[in-house]
Amino acid sequence: MDNQMRREKLYEMLENAEEPLTGVVLSKALNVTRQIIVSDVALLRSSGKKIISTARGYQLAGEAQEKGFHQEIHCQSRAMDDGELEAELNVVVDNGGIVHGLVLSHEVYGVIQVPMKLYSRRDVRQYMDRLREEKGPLIVTLTQGRHTLLVETRNDEDMDALEEGLKELGVLE
Repeated sequence: MDNQMRREKLYEMLENAEEPLTGVVLSKALNVTRQIIVSDVALLRSSGKKIISTARGYQLAGEAQEKGFHQEIHCQSRAMDDGELEAELNVVVDNGGIVHGLVLSHEVYGVIQVPMKLYSRRDVRQYMDRLREEKGPLIVTLTQGRHTLLVETRNDEDMDALEEGLKELGVLE
């Protein structure tokens, strides 16, 4: 299989996937290294393919937005530490929400979008573990803790419950 055919097969796998696919899964299926998958994804993106990286793997952008109730929730982190971010994300998933991402609006850098696709506490834990491994500052420090969560729930009742949980946590703006 040549490089172009492999990239076509990779994109086809993402189109047919019911959930995000990790670089390891893709590399095994296509019999290449994970680094080649990373390069192939970058090339596909540069050709206009809407592929996003999530805590659970690669997927096509916009798939989860086809159904569900979506809302932007404006938050203000008090402590701006990883513990508070983890608690915030857990409140969303504990109340039936999906965290699609986080958005920051910065005076110099403009709008910064961080795709997440967090469905459960396990996803949150994995995301936070990767963040902690990097040992860098949290991105919300750029905006003094102000950020917007992009969330989805099945219904208004779940949305109300997660907003109430975020109020109790003290992070709603």
